[in-house]
Amino acid sequence: MRLVTRHPTVEELQTPPERLVALRAWLEMEVEDAFASRKTAEAEWRENLRMYEGVPKNPVRNVPVENAPNIEVTLGAIASDSIYAQATDLLFQISPPVTVRAVPGQTKKRVPQAKALQDFCNWGVNNEWMLREAFDHAALDDIQLGTGIFYIPWIEHRKKTRVYQVLSKHPCIYPIPVEDFIVPGGSKGNLQLLRWVGIRFWYTEGELREQAEADGWDITHFQPAGQLGWVRSRRETLGRTWSGKLTGQLYEVMHVYPYFDIDGDGIEEDLFVVYDRTSRSVGRVRYNPYDVRVVEAMRYQLRAHLFYGLGVLSMLKPFQDETTELHNARTLNVVLSNARFWKATEGSVPEEMRVWPGKIQFMANPDDLKPEQMSDIYPSIAQAQAITISLAERRVGVNDISMPRPSAMMGSRTPGITALSMIQMANRRFTPAFDAIRRAVAGALRQCLYRYQERLLSGDESVAMHIRNVLGEEQGNLVVELLRDPDFDNAVNVEVTASSVSINREADRQNALLLVSVLAQYYQRTLELVAIAANPQTPPQVQDVARRISESAGAIIDRTIRTFDQIRDPETFIIHIGEELDQLQGISQDGLSGLAQIVAQLDQGGTGAPLPIGMSVGPEAP
Repeated sequence: MRLVTRHPTVEELQTPPERLVALRAWLEMEVEDAFASRKTAEAEWRENLRMYEGVPKNPVRNVPVENAPNIEVTLGAIASDSIYAQATDLLFQISPPVTVRAVPGQTKKRVPQAKALQDFCNWGVNNEWMLREAFDHAALDDIQLGTGIFYIPWIEHRKKTRVYQVLSKHPCIYPIPVEDFIVPGGSKGNLQLLRWVGIRFWYTEGELREQAEADGWDITHFQPAGQLGWVRSRRETLGRTWSGKLTGQLYEVMHVYPYFDIDGDGIEEDLFVVYDRTSRSVGRVRYNPYDVRVVEAMRYQLRAHLFYGLGVLSMLKPFQDETTELHNARTLNVVLSNARFWKATEGSVPEEMRVWPGKIQFMANPDDLKPEQMSDIYPSIAQAQAITISLAERRVGVNDISMPRPSAMMGSRTPGITALSMIQMANRRFTPAFDAIRRAVAGALRQCLYRYQERLLSGDESVAMHIRNVLGEEQGNLVVELLRDPDFDNAVNVEVTASSVSINREADRQNALLLVSVLAQYYQRTLELVAIAANPQTPPQVQDVARRISESAGAIIDRTIRTFDQIRDPETFIIHIGEELDQLQGISQDGLSGLAQIVAQLDQGGTGAPLPIGMSVGPEAP
């Protein structure tokens, strides 16, 4: 079975031969310059991978003595694994991990469409889009090396046994190794604005021919690459595996999305180019088949005004190097302080003499042979190592490196809420990194929906049929209608459900209960104002005051709700009584009493404030 990228069909591009030659020369210069400009970055990535695996810099350590202890202390791996676990827990502890909601101010028909799209996203995340598999690899690259990449094309799931068949067609999220994503040297962060971006793929001959047949590539001049990239080679070496048997059989093919004036009219077009780096030949030139570039990037720690980010292992490199030296010195000190060398009178013992427990050595004078201690014990090494680890923890914001006791973090009589607050404050250190992961994941999910939208707008009815098969006729039609709407981007928001780096469920539950209590009291007071304003006997001046009080209460509730991490659409919970008041004139007091009873039940733990005069929540309501 194969997953084959299938780009949408767009208008064919008429390319003048001289402009095609210019494009090829421009690509050759740009691509080689980009690889040359990041040579130092690739060396840093190779070093970071070595640090994570705990492989010593040199196979043998002969300083200060032969065969000295040679252990790499993996501070970076400890911190990376801890942060990776927190990021995974943050995104996937909540079900569903993605939230779709209608944009406030849209027409009411958007609400059922957004709910139907929510069901479709839940199904896609679990069954088609391969979000979790892509996240596992891209997030590790992001945390370890500083940059993680998602690639979101439209694919065909093909199978050929005795017959050829396409099993399914859908968008898919792929993790791209950071070394296989290329941007111009010195680029900034916005992928949609860069003059070009490139994704490198390593195809076997069979894969290349299948992809060329599916997308119309001319691979006549393509040539196999001599070797894999040196970052990929380091990954395989450290992983105790090797694809060397494929050397000379893999093709280094790049999917390049450039802005280039291909027709010579002075305006740069948004293109998609298939480029073989080995032969410097172009296999396909066409307009970009997608509305946006099909990649999303996350950076663990931004380097201001640069594309590639800074990872945990680079942050900890000086501390890991120092801790490694101190650890090996301490280990050698322990060995030498318990070892002895021997002083002997010349000629009193044989030069090749060896000693071992229980051996009897005959000498004319036993005082001719004396032991001498090789070193003293230096307990300060452990203190120096602890200081270095403490600095490393402050650099990346984790305390899992030294694993302190809970009593060392807070007193035994610390109240529970205070402890939760301290944990939440510590987690704030990861806000930029985790927010970058959230935005990249949300962007990848949004691009999956763009792939469906592009197919629907091109008239592919099989996609509409697929959506209806998943959701049913009624819900499926709502999703198809929404995706076909050119205003889709402005109609709904697609977000990751996790809203902050606070991952303590008890604290989140306490906040949710507090929010319910606040809203219940707000709704009860609003209902009281509605009852006053809707009463025909209420003077107009009092009705006007009631409206103004309701507007002020809505404003303060809006500001209050925005302080809760769980809520990102506070307008949904605000009641505006001015525009609804005319419709309430015909409602009886019994109807308002029943509504008041429902609202009062929301806040069973509230103050139980009295209802307006003439209203009751009991069965004896007048």
